[in-house]
Amino acid sequence: MEKTKTKKLVQSVIVPLLVSALIHIFSLSVFTYEIFSTLPELFGILVVLISIFTYPVAPIFYGLKTENRIGSVMIGTVPILCLFYELHLNSFIAGDIPETERIVDIFTYFGSLTTVGGLEGYYASKEKIDSLIIAVVFMISWISIFLSGLD
Repeated sequence: MEKTKTKKLVQSVIVPLLVSALIHIFSLSVFTYEIFSTLPELFGILVVLISIFTYPVAPIFYGLKTENRIGSVMIGTVPILCLFYELHLNSFIAGDIPETERIVDIFTYFGSLTTVGGLEGYYASKEKIDSLIIAVVFMISWISIFLSGLD
Protein backbone atom coordinates (compact mmCIF):
# COMPACT_ATOMS: atom_id res chain seq x y z
CA MET A 1 0.00 0.00 0.00
CA GLU A 2 2.78 2.44 0.95
CA LYS A 3 4.70 1.66 -2.24
CA THR A 4 1.73 2.59 -4.43
CA LYS A 5 1.31 5.87 -2.57
CA THR A 6 4.98 6.72 -3.10
CA LYS A 7 4.80 5.83 -6.78
CA LYS A 8 1.72 8.00 -7.25
CA LEU A 9 3.42 10.91 -5.48
CA VAL A 10 6.46 10.57 -7.73
CA GLN A 11 4.32 10.44 -10.85
CA SER A 12 2.07 13.34 -9.94
CA VAL A 13 4.52 15.77 -8.31
CA ILE A 14 8.19 14.93 -8.60
CA VAL A 15 8.27 14.03 -12.30
CA PRO A 16 6.49 17.27 -13.32
CA LEU A 17 8.88 19.26 -11.15
CA LEU A 18 11.84 17.58 -12.84
CA VAL A 19 10.37 18.21 -16.30
CA SER A 20 9.74 21.84 -15.32
CA ALA A 21 13.34 22.18 -14.17
CA LEU A 22 14.60 20.70 -17.44
CA ILE A 23 12.47 23.14 -19.45
CA HIS A 24 13.80 26.08 -17.47
CA ILE A 25 17.41 24.91 -17.57
CA PHE A 26 17.23 24.36 -21.33
CA SER A 27 15.75 27.80 -21.99
CA LEU A 28 18.12 29.50 -19.58
CA SER A 29 21.14 27.81 -21.10
CA VAL A 30 20.20 29.02 -24.57
CA PHE A 31 20.29 32.63 -23.39
CA THR A 32 23.26 32.51 -21.05
CA TYR A 33 25.88 30.32 -22.65
CA GLU A 34 28.06 31.71 -25.41
CA ILE A 35 28.15 28.38 -27.27
CA PHE A 36 24.78 29.12 -28.86
CA SER A 37 25.94 32.49 -30.16
CA THR A 38 28.64 30.75 -32.23
CA LEU A 39 26.06 28.72 -34.15
CA PRO A 40 25.08 29.78 -37.66
CA GLU A 41 22.54 32.59 -37.44
CA LEU A 42 19.53 30.70 -38.80
CA PHE A 43 20.20 27.69 -36.58
CA GLY A 44 20.70 29.97 -33.58
CA ILE A 45 17.35 31.63 -34.21
CA LEU A 46 15.73 28.21 -34.47
CA VAL A 47 17.22 27.13 -31.11
CA VAL A 48 16.00 30.34 -29.46
CA LEU A 49 12.48 29.89 -30.86
CA ILE A 50 12.39 26.27 -29.70
CA SER A 51 13.51 27.30 -26.22
CA ILE A 52 10.83 30.00 -26.00
CA PHE A 53 8.00 27.84 -27.35
CA THR A 54 8.90 24.96 -25.07
CA TYR A 55 7.07 26.80 -22.29
CA PRO A 56 3.60 26.76 -23.90
CA VAL A 57 3.94 23.45 -25.76
CA ALA A 58 5.18 21.31 -22.84
CA PRO A 59 1.92 21.32 -20.82
CA ILE A 60 -0.01 20.11 -23.85
CA PHE A 61 2.36 17.25 -24.57
CA TYR A 62 2.63 16.28 -20.92
CA GLY A 63 -1.15 16.46 -20.41
CA LEU A 64 -1.86 14.38 -23.49
CA LYS A 65 0.74 11.77 -22.61
CA THR A 66 0.03 11.33 -18.89
CA GLU A 67 -3.50 12.71 -18.38
CA ASN A 68 -2.19 13.89 -15.00
CA ARG A 69 -4.00 17.15 -14.26
CA ILE A 70 -1.86 18.21 -11.32
CA GLY A 71 1.34 17.47 -13.21
CA SER A 72 0.16 19.23 -16.35
CA VAL A 73 -0.77 22.34 -14.39
CA MET A 74 2.65 22.23 -12.74
CA ILE A 75 4.36 21.95 -16.14
CA GLY A 76 2.39 25.01 -17.26
CA THR A 77 3.18 27.12 -14.20
CA VAL A 78 6.47 26.17 -12.55
CA PRO A 79 8.84 27.02 -15.46
CA ILE A 80 7.26 30.47 -15.75
CA LEU A 81 7.65 31.02 -12.02
CA CYS A 82 11.31 29.99 -12.34
CA LEU A 83 11.73 32.47 -15.19
CA PHE A 84 10.09 35.16 -13.06
CA TYR A 85 12.50 34.40 -10.25
CA GLU A 86 15.47 34.40 -12.59
CA LEU A 87 14.55 37.70 -14.24
CA HIS A 88 12.98 39.76 -11.46
CA LEU A 89 12.41 38.28 -8.04
CA ASN A 90 16.06 37.77 -7.13
CA SER A 91 16.75 41.44 -7.98
CA PHE A 92 13.76 42.45 -5.83
CA ILE A 93 15.21 40.44 -2.96
CA ALA A 94 18.62 42.06 -3.49
CA GLY A 95 17.02 45.47 -3.01
CA ASP A 96 16.79 46.62 -6.64
CA ILE A 97 13.12 47.57 -6.53
CA PRO A 98 11.66 49.43 -9.52
CA GLU A 99 8.81 51.91 -9.36
CA THR A 100 5.35 50.69 -8.39
CA GLU A 101 3.92 50.84 -11.91
CA ARG A 102 6.70 48.59 -13.21
CA ILE A 103 6.13 46.10 -10.36
CA VAL A 104 2.42 45.91 -11.23
CA ASP A 105 3.30 45.37 -14.91
CA ILE A 106 5.76 42.59 -14.03
CA PHE A 107 3.33 40.77 -11.74
CA THR A 108 0.47 41.15 -14.23
CA TYR A 109 2.60 39.84 -17.09
CA PHE A 110 4.01 36.83 -15.27
CA GLY A 111 0.73 36.21 -13.45
CA SER A 112 -1.16 35.99 -16.71
CA LEU A 113 1.51 33.74 -18.27
CA THR A 114 1.36 31.47 -15.23
CA THR A 115 -2.45 31.36 -15.17
CA VAL A 116 -2.79 30.70 -18.88
CA GLY A 117 -0.05 28.04 -18.76
CA GLY A 118 -1.78 26.29 -15.86
CA LEU A 119 -5.15 26.36 -17.60
CA GLU A 120 -3.51 25.06 -20.73
CA GLY A 121 -2.08 22.09 -18.82
CA TYR A 122 -5.38 21.44 -17.08
CA TYR A 123 -7.38 21.29 -20.29
CA ALA A 124 -4.71 19.32 -22.13
CA SER A 125 -4.87 16.59 -19.48
CA LYS A 126 -8.55 15.93 -20.08
CA GLU A 127 -9.40 13.10 -22.46
CA LYS A 128 -11.71 15.00 -24.82
CA ILE A 129 -10.97 16.69 -28.14
CA ASP A 130 -12.86 19.86 -27.17
CA SER A 131 -10.62 20.22 -24.12
CA LEU A 132 -7.58 19.85 -26.37
CA ILE A 133 -8.91 22.62 -28.60
CA ILE A 134 -9.32 24.83 -25.52
CA ALA A 135 -5.73 24.00 -24.51
CA VAL A 136 -4.48 25.00 -27.97
CA VAL A 137 -6.40 28.29 -27.70
CA PHE A 138 -4.71 28.87 -24.33
CA MET A 139 -1.35 28.08 -25.95
CA ILE A 140 -1.99 30.70 -28.64
CA SER A 141 -3.05 33.13 -25.90
CA TRP A 142 0.15 32.35 -23.98
CA ILE A 143 2.27 33.08 -27.04
CA SER A 144 0.35 36.33 -27.64
CA ILE A 145 0.81 37.45 -24.03
CA PHE A 146 4.49 36.49 -24.10
CA LEU A 147 5.16 38.43 -27.30
CA SER A 148 3.26 41.47 -26.03
CA GLY A 149 5.57 41.68 -23.03
CA LEU A 150 8.80 41.81 -24.99
CA ASP A 151 10.33 45.24 -24.82
